[in-house]
Amino acid sequence: MFFAVCAVCVASPAGAEEFADPREQFRALGVEDAYFDRLADGGPMTRHERETLLRVLFRLRIFPPVDLDRWAMDADLLETAIQQPKDYRGLIFRLRGRVTDVRPFNPPPEAAERYELKKYYRCRLKLDALEQSVVVYTETVPKQWQRGAKPNASCGALGVFLKLTKPAGATAGSSSSAGTTPLFVAPRLAWYPNNLLGRLGMDAGLFDTVENQEPLTKKDHAAFYEMLAAVGRTKPGRLLRQAEANLPEIPAKWRWTNREGQELYSVVPLFNEPKNQLGRLVALRGTARLVEEVFVDEPDIAAQYGVDHYYQLMLFTDDSQGNPLTFCVRELPEGMPHGNIPRYGESVLVAGFFFKTWSYPIRRQSDEGLSPGEPKTRLQLSPLLIGRSLVWRPPPKPADQTRANVIVGGLFIAAMIVVWIVAWRSMRRERRWVDRAIGGPPKDFSPPEGG
Repeated sequence: MFFAVCAVCVASPAGAEEFADPREQFRALGVEDAYFDRLADGGPMTRHERETLLRVLFRLRIFPPVDLDRWAMDADLLETAIQQPKDYRGLIFRLRGRVTDVRPFNPPPEAAERYELKKYYRCRLKLDALEQSVVVYTETVPKQWQRGAKPNASCGALGVFLKLTKPAGATAGSSSSAGTTPLFVAPRLAWYPNNLLGRLGMDAGLFDTVENQEPLTKKDHAAFYEMLAAVGRTKPGRLLRQAEANLPEIPAKWRWTNREGQELYSVVPLFNEPKNQLGRLVALRGTARLVEEVFVDEPDIAAQYGVDHYYQLMLFTDDSQGNPLTFCVRELPEGMPHGNIPRYGESVLVAGFFFKTWSYPIRRQSDEGLSPGEPKTRLQLSPLLIGRSLVWRPPPKPADQTRANVIVGGLFIAAMIVVWIVAWRSMRRERRWVDRAIGGPPKDFSPPEGG
């Protein structure tokens, strides 16, 4: 039995309300207007303002991501927000740029207990849409950055604007925005590495919670759907072309040569070295033994990632030694059959990014010698990869087979007719020769007299 990975869907809160703006939604979450009203522009962060910062950070844990994305304004409006900060306080901006500094902070003991917060981070960003730097406070940064920023790494955030801040010693409440730094709070800082997956908008920091050799759980769902969304942004065929171009450059131990002399991606590292394969692009050819359509039942998930369904296939390659690989793709070629079809087997070529090695239960075979009370299922490990589509090599259509059979049959009949004609003519020639040989005495032959 093969289990669809739709189990990573996360239920939305029941009875979700419609809000007029982010400030109204924050009020419903316990961040009243008084917390925003105490913020003063043009000065350093005060103790009371830090309380607002930590409270917003705390409530962002339960602020629905789909609403954050829905409320987010383009960074082009930041210039206006800097000139009119009170009008934009508590609103959300879509930030994109490069991180130049990441520093950890420990909250005061009382705040740490009240907000269940051990550590948070101050990140300085150089935005693409703004000349001046901005500061983003967040609870989550990629693990690789927690001891210092990855130099000039591409990043992004959905940030709640709080105030314009100045270094210590500046006078708060100044009407001038000169020398100020916009300050934001965000649930996380996304990292877009300089590779194909990063350029497609995949936040590599989401991989921090993905665990190999484990079932797909709630912790995986953000990374899983983010990768599905990312591959959907690529052009058809691009992943396969890129994978084929990368093949000569990868280590020799990650390649193998089949009987026809073709050099191919090996599945061995996908099974044996999952930690080193994360986000790696490969192309595999083999036989799909099962292809199922999986529907995303949660509207919030579908709205946030733009994914309402995908296809999951179980792939066997010549070098997988009978072990299945799992591929999830956004679409199938037109006409490709899918579903619970007996004796299903379709030849495919598919490119995708390695996500994790996942485990799922399968029924034990009756001949495995189960002891009384022993579980009737066992865990199957399978590399899970995500791509956009696949190349399908269908068998000849019945009409094509009939046409071919007619042609072959016609040629056979024609050949038999030719053989019969040749044999018939040969027999006629042979009969004439016999007639001439024994059909009567020669004209000059005379029988002996008296005989």
